[in-house]
Amino acid sequence: MMKNGSNMNHFPALLASLLLAAASALHAAADAKPNILHILADDMGWNALSCYGNKDVPTPHLDRLSAQGMRFTSAYADAQCSPTRAAFLSGQYGARTGVFKVLNEREPARAPLRSPEAKSALGPEVATLATTLRKAGYTTGLSGKWHIANNAFVAPLRKHLAGKYFDSYGFDFAGPANGAEQHEDKTVTAITDDIISFIEANKDKPWFAFVAHFSPHTPLEAPEALIQKHVARGYKRAETNEGRASERPIANYLAMLEHLDNEVGRLLARLDELNLSDRTVVVFTSDNGGLSRVTQNKPLREGKGAPYEGGIRVPLIVRWPGKVQAGSACDTPVHAVDFYPTYAALAAGTPPARHPLDGESLLPLLQQSGPLQRTTLYWHMPTYTLNFGRTPCAVIREGDWKLIHWFGDYLDTTGFTPDDKPYGKLVTGPRTELYNIREDLSETRDLAAERPKKTTHLTNALNAWLKRTRARLPEKNPDFNEKRWWTIEREAKR
Repeated sequence: MMKNGSNMNHFPALLASLLLAAASALHAAADAKPNILHILADDMGWNALSCYGNKDVPTPHLDRLSAQGMRFTSAYADAQCSPTRAAFLSGQYGARTGVFKVLNEREPARAPLRSPEAKSALGPEVATLATTLRKAGYTTGLSGKWHIANNAFVAPLRKHLAGKYFDSYGFDFAGPANGAEQHEDKTVTAITDDIISFIEANKDKPWFAFVAHFSPHTPLEAPEALIQKHVARGYKRAETNEGRASERPIANYLAMLEHLDNEVGRLLARLDELNLSDRTVVVFTSDNGGLSRVTQNKPLREGKGAPYEGGIRVPLIVRWPGKVQAGSACDTPVHAVDFYPTYAALAAGTPPARHPLDGESLLPLLQQSGPLQRTTLYWHMPTYTLNFGRTPCAVIREGDWKLIHWFGDYLDTTGFTPDDKPYGKLVTGPRTELYNIREDLSETRDLAAERPKKTTHLTNALNAWLKRTRARLPEKNPDFNEKRWWTIEREAKR
C-alpha cells in the first residue's frame, strides 16, 4: 500500500510533466508552420520594379526582398482584377468558377458576339483558401481591396451578416482601411497599418495576412511630396488623375510605385522588429499587367486586359529565410491558382472535399527540389474589354508555346494608342495566333500558319480544357451593329 501510495503522490508531477511536454510539442508544431504574408499590388506590370528592369524609379525595399529570396520571371495572373482575386482565393481558373471578368463590368450590346454571363460573386463555398488555413491552425486577416463579391472594398463589408461576412470566407480579421473614400495615397499607409496591427496581435501563433492594395491602379493618387519629387526629376505630371499615354512616364505613377515600395519596406521592417522575419513566407505579386495608358510594359506586348504577355505576366517575389535561396530566380511558368495549394502545403492544411484545385504547390520550385508536374497554363476571357483592346478569347501556354484563340472577332491595334476608345479596329471572324515565348517575348511573330501541327495540338488541348471545366462560351449576337457595336462601351463607366 505504501508503494502504491507513493506512486500516487508522484502522479500530479508526472501529469504536469506530460502536459508540459504536450504543450512544447504543440508549440514546436506551430513554429514549424510559417506565417504567410501575401502582398498583392493592383495593376502593377511585370517591369514596374527596378529589380525587373524599371529605370525610371528605384524600388529598394522590394529589390531587397528579391535579393533575399526568389524572383519569378514567368509568373502569371489573369488579365484583370476580379478573375485573379477569385483564382487566388479559390485555387481555380475562372473557366471553372465563372468569375472570368471584372464584377459588374458592362459590355457592348451590339458587338459581333454575345458574351456568356459571368457570376456576380464568388461565394465562400468556393473562395476557401482562408478557411483551409484557419482549419490548419492559422489566424487569418486581410485589408484593402476585395472585388470578388458585393463590393470592391473590404472596409464597407465588415458589418454585413451581423459582422460575420468575412468570417464566412475564413477571415478572422478585416481591416478598417477604407479605399472607397478619397485618400491622398490610395489607402496604402492605412492598409499597412491594418496589417501591422493584425500581426502584432497574433505574433505568437501562425498567421496568414492578405495585403490587398489599391495602388498603382488609377486614379493616380500619391503623396504630393513624392509627385513633386519626380516632377523635379523631369517627369511629366498628369493633367488628370486618369493619365494619358502621351504623358508617359508619368510623375504621379512613379510616385505611386515609390510610395508602395516604402510602405512594403515599413511592413517588412516591423517583421524584423518583432523577430518574425525568419518564420514568415513573404510573397509579393500583382493582379494583372500594367495599364498601358499610364505605363509602358515593353518588351511585353500590350497591357492590362489583353491576353498578350503585357496583360497577364506579373512580378512575383518570394522570401522564405533558410528555405528559399537568397538571390535566386525561377523561369518556370506559374499562375495565381498556384498560391492556394502552396499555402495549404505550408500549413499542412486540406482543402474541402470536392474542391478541385487547378494549381500546383510551388514548394518544389521554392526549395529547388524538382520541377512542377504540370506543363500547361490556361486563361478564359470570353468578354469584351475594349479599352484594353480585347475581344472574347482563350489562351493556352504549354512549355515555350502560347496560343491565343479569338472566338469571333479581334481588334487590330495598329496605329491606335491606349487612349483611343475602342482601342483598335474591329476585324470580324475567328482568329488563332501562335507564339514561341522564349524566342519572341514581345509576341511579334505569329507562327500559326508556319507551325500547323503545333497550332492544331494546342487548339485541341485548349478546347479539351474548356470542355473539361464546363467553360461558358460566347455566341453570335443577332443584334450586331457594325456602325454602333461599341457605343454602349463608350458610355459605360470604367
